[in-house]
Amino acid sequence: MPQPTSPVRVLVAPHNFEIGGSQINALELAVAVAKLPGYEVILYAPDGELTERARQTGLELHLSTLREHAPSLPRIQELSKLVDHAAIDLVHTYEWAPTVDAVIALAWTRRLPLLSTILSMDYPCFLPPEVPTLFGTKEMWTQALCEGRKAYLLEPPVDTERFRPDAVDASTVSAVRKECDAAADEKLIVVVSRLNAVLKLDGLLALVKAAGEVARSFRIKLAIIGDGPARELVHQEAENVNKCAGRTVIHLLGARHDPLPYYAAADLVVGMGSSALRAMAVGKPLLVQGEKGFWKVADEDSAELFLSQGWYGIGDGGASVKNCVAQLKKLLEARKENLDLLGRFGRKLVVDEYSLTSAAEYLAWIYRQVLAAPKVSKGDGLVNIARLFREMTKYHTATRYPWVRTASRRLRGFPS
Repeated sequence: MPQPTSPVRVLVAPHNFEIGGSQINALELAVAVAKLPGYEVILYAPDGELTERARQTGLELHLSTLREHAPSLPRIQELSKLVDHAAIDLVHTYEWAPTVDAVIALAWTRRLPLLSTILSMDYPCFLPPEVPTLFGTKEMWTQALCEGRKAYLLEPPVDTERFRPDAVDASTVSAVRKECDAAADEKLIVVVSRLNAVLKLDGLLALVKAAGEVARSFRIKLAIIGDGPARELVHQEAENVNKCAGRTVIHLLGARHDPLPYYAAADLVVGMGSSALRAMAVGKPLLVQGEKGFWKVADEDSAELFLSQGWYGIGDGGASVKNCVAQLKKLLEARKENLDLLGRFGRKLVVDEYSLTSAAEYLAWIYRQVLAAPKVSKGDGLVNIARLFREMTKYHTATRYPWVRTASRRLRGFPS
């Protein structure tokens, strides 16, 4: 009789357990893959707000106290010991910081298979092209292939069984609207977002200012669900808007472990990435937030753009508040039947294109491809690690001096 095949033990390592789209996607996909035959999934990340949710998955969980920027010698050592202790077959990191440490600790020095997922909208040009990398947008995936990377595409999936139009009862919706101080004749605008300076802050501040302008003509409330290092800046701008309006227009509610009731209670949602997809899954009209003045309603006309570049965009750098006001008014002035059409369109698009079940099956297929690929020799690995440090130095220079970053993006074919 043939011997039973041992399950593949996968270590999934999000960059942290704070509330954010990448981390939630990592958890949801880890649970979905663990349900497939032949896979055991172990979680490893710094302790944070999502820790309790991670415990509730029932997956083996290893928490870290390390929150250093990569490369981090303590995390490299911790990761290396965990791989030995847990008999890991493959490491799957999310975002560049744990990927860098895994590259050094495992991928070449130990010759253990490594897969990296990048869901951030900032292209990690310094990561070694030999590391199989899974991207969340067609644009970044195409660019990676052109650069000769081992690249896969897996757009952020959504649990469409959990995030659906009838998932929350009327009493919960009523309670959320009361928390947001939204009267029956007021439109509740909701944004669920990590309050980060990178990628998010520019748009969030413009949205707060735009809500203040829109509130002069429309009865609205804007509820911001989330927390992060940029909270104080957002809070200050919200206070300015509320003071000028003579009433509370903006409510900064902080992080919530379950954002679903807030999506359900909203009349319209503003967001990017995974948050945008969850809003559409719940059947809500969506205004997509980007950077540098990018604002666009998600509809049949814009869907092709977002399916290509991801649920995000970069504008021309000007008139961000004005653009946001125009798009908000477009939704606020729309007839109810047109908003309902937008909601049904978004729901169908997410179900057709971003199903969690099919994403997990595809991810398991990628795992098999990575496991079957030839391993990099130890000598080549050391050379590649040296190259990684050189490329990271260039990256940090570009981060410190934005004009260097802009020139780098243009040379690689991305909008600046």
